[in-house]
Amino acid sequence: MDKYRTSNWHALSNKNDKKSFAALYTSLGCVYSCEFCCINAPFGNNNIDQPFGKPSFRYWNTDFMITELEKLANMGIKNIKFVDEMFVLKQEHYVELCKKIIERGLEFNIWAYTRINTVKEGYLGLMKQAGINWLACGIESGSDEVRKGAIKGSFKEVDIFKVVKEIQNHGINVIGNFIYGLEDDNLETMEMTHDMATELNCEFANFYSAMCYPGSGLYLKALKEKWRLPQTYSGFSQHSYDCQPMDTKYISNKEVLNFRDKSFMKYYTNSTYLNMIETRFGLVSRQEIENMTKIKLKRKLLGD
Repeated sequence: MDKYRTSNWHALSNKNDKKSFAALYTSLGCVYSCEFCCINAPFGNNNIDQPFGKPSFRYWNTDFMITELEKLANMGIKNIKFVDEMFVLKQEHYVELCKKIIERGLEFNIWAYTRINTVKEGYLGLMKQAGINWLACGIESGSDEVRKGAIKGSFKEVDIFKVVKEIQNHGINVIGNFIYGLEDDNLETMEMTHDMATELNCEFANFYSAMCYPGSGLYLKALKEKWRLPQTYSGFSQHSYDCQPMDTKYISNKEVLNFRDKSFMKYYTNSTYLNMIETRFGLVSRQEIENMTKIKLKRKLLGD
């Protein structure tokens, strides 16, 4: 286990110590049916001969999970990822597990996934006490209509900025997840997404190009409507040389990929962001981020 390392950003909350690292599930599946996601395909749904939108979801017992976590603690492992697609969903599950971690005095640096509309402020303090230092939030787009079109939900009933701030106010860092090139995206809506990410100024942000991943609703639609699809597995990779995102109704996949790569660099070289990182985590952490931006991805689609 001492050969495993965590991500540079995850280690920011562990004095930049990336070792050792372990990932484990406390649940499988997801109750949602976002069109761009293929998570339910491995769990018996969303395959080519089955209708999209019939998700499955099941939990491991928290008594079992705490024994697994104790094993990891005894190995000296501190950096933990809860791989669950939706860890912050069923309160009885994540609250009970957090309480057991606290009761046993286990000290971890944990990150987990949530949705903006499943975060409950009353439980954020408990999660922080249990060592959950990062929550990855699927925000996806700065446009309500683009989110709605992707069956993500418009989140009109939720103030995204307020929720992110509530999480941060409890000492938990936020990973904002954003997608460029969803079906209803154009250059204007993608600019809205970048502007939202910049204004939120999360401690970390992932910028993805929309992909028709096999097993997703978008993939089934692509087969039906004969959209362009990658001819290799590496074509579905976000960071590969032959990365091939989907076209939108309004712009080409080349425009999407070009926007995504420039947005990434703009976000991580923004002085407001870098100053925040230095204030929160120190100069070494800032340098970690700056080193990351020294590497420019080569893209076949962009003529590299």
